Order: sequence, then C-alpha cells, then structure tokens
Amino acid sequence: MRAAVTTGPRDIRVETVAEPDPGPGDAVVDVGTVGLCGTDLHMYLGERHDTGFPLRQGHEVGGTLTALPRGYDGPLQVGDTVTINPAIPCGRCRPCTRGRWPACTSFRALGVALPGGLAEQVVAPVGQLFGAPGLTPTEAALVEPFSIAAMAVARAELRGDERIAIVGAGPIGLAVTVCAAAAGHEILVSDPVAGRRALAAELGAARVVDPLAEPGAVADWSHGEGADVAFEASGTRPGLESALGAVGNGGRLVVVGVAAHDLVVPVPKVLFEGVTIVGARAGLFPEALAVVGAQREAVARFVSATYPLDDVAAAFDHAITGAAEIVKVLVTP
Repeated sequence: MRAAVTTGPRDIRVETVAEPDPGPGDAVVDVGTVGLCGTDLHMYLGERHDTGFPLRQGHEVGGTLTALPRGYDGPLQVGDTVTINPAIPCGRCRPCTRGRWPACTSFRALGVALPGGLAEQVVAPVGQLFGAPGLTPTEAALVEPFSIAAMAVARAELRGDERIAIVGAGPIGLAVTVCAAAAGHEILVSDPVAGRRALAAELGAARVVDPLAEPGAVADWSHGEGADVAFEASGTRPGLESALGAVGNGGRLVVVGVAAHDLVVPVPKVLFEGVTIVGARAGLFPEALAVVGAQREAVARFVSATYPLDDVAAAFDHAITGAAEIVKVLVTP
C-alpha cells in the first residue's frame, strides 16, 4: 500500500510499504482523512528527540473500519466510520492501575512510536476505535484534537457560571473555546494573531484580546477578580506567564499547551491565593464525539486546507509556513 514516510528532517515521501499485518486484537481502518498537529510538525522538523527516523506519522485519523479481530463481539461493524484514539497506555504500570492512564510510564502513540495514519490503511487495537455515526471521515479526524480539549475541560472541573480565560487560539485553544461555550461559560480568549481572535469570537468567546496590546484585559473583564479557570494552550513561555497571571484567588490553571519551558510559580500563588495547577494530556473520545456531532458548523471552521497524500510534503510545509493563520491542515489518502 502507499504511505507517507518521514525519512529525516523536512524529508517526507510517499512510498510503497507492506500491507497491514494486524495482530490479535487489532482492527484495520481504511484512512479517509488525517489532520496534522503541532506534534507532527515538530517531528517532521527533527525537533522531537524522543522519536527517530524513518517514521510514519499521523495520529488524527478518521476512516472506515475494514477488518475486525477474530472473535470480536463489540458494537463496531465493518463499514462503520470511526475515529481512533492514538494514545495507548500500557495498562500495567502504577498510574494505569490507579486510573491515571494519561500518566502511563510506557505510553505509546499511533503516528509516533507506532505506524500512523498517513497511509491508505492503518492498524490499531480495536479498543482504541470509536464509532462516529453520522460524521464524515474529516469530522471523525477532528475528533482527536477535540478529545484533547475535552480532557482539559474535564481536568478543569468547570462549575456553574465560572469565567474562563483561554491563552492561545490554536487548534486546541479553539477546541476548548467550543467545548466551554457549549457548556454556557463566559470566555475570554487571548492571542496575538488577529485572524485567530476573530475565529475565537465566532466560536463563542465573549471577548477576545491581543495580549501585546491589552495586558490588563483579564482584570478589566473580570472586574479585578481574575478568571475562575485559565487554560494555557499556546505552549509558549509568555503564554504560561499570562495564564498564571490570569487566574484569580481560588481558581484553577490547566496547562494543555505542549511546551519545553519552565512554569515558575510564586509560592503565595498556591499557598495564599489557593490556585490549583493541573496538566491535561491525551483525550476523552466519547465526550469529544458528542461535541463534534453537536457543533458541526463550528468544527468545519477548523479546516484551513486539504491536500492529497501525494502532496503530503506541501501539506507539512504549508502548515509550518502559514502557522500563524492556519488552524488545521488535512491530508486525504
């Protein structure tokens, strides 16, 4: 079959590879659409030192189920549109056995340690597949980034009429915006890019601000009380500092943006102001499927460009060079 193989930094090419060889418990999916995310771009650029080349990328996958493992008696059927949870915990380590699977010590992921979806077909454990009835393969692929947002919202433990500040209006920040707006929360979104701010407003943000031009916006919006919950979704040092500063007394900070920077927290922020800080990793798929199914018009706004598999290198380059204005670049094998 045909698959895109990343052989080195900025070197991805379509090759003929072996047909899928599913093991016990594996299902096979005909890939319809794959989304490119920041992790894919960092790997493509050679910036992820925990992965090596060659590798087959693509972990935001929507497609059609084409083969089930022998003896399977679950709800899925061949021909179903499915999305795939690419995050595969070991199920055996202490975090896994305590229900803390996102902190698994032997975490593996489709498109990182395992062959991903930038191919005509992909293999995954059947337990990682979720039926997406009524969704297109493109919508099914977008479930994965919404699952990350759904996990972040769950970690925030949102209540009542709490004010939400979201720092960073990339794909995850915008997905958090959709999830929080659907739950009826008042939202402020901070991002330096005008186009992203405009889209955040269309997706439900009550106020959008340029952090470079309006450093006091959160205080003004919250009448000096700060946000009840802040989501850091930019993955930048200024974003981390801004999100921490946005949280009011007794509030929560959810760090969902992937960053290599340190988060410096003054002890009084935790001790006297009672701020709780949590991270959010991996996704909640049933919750994300519900949001995507109910917010299809909003979800469609995430698609910035679509490329065929043969033009996968152009898709990656477009996602990198146009990063400031692009939400999601898709590839269709």
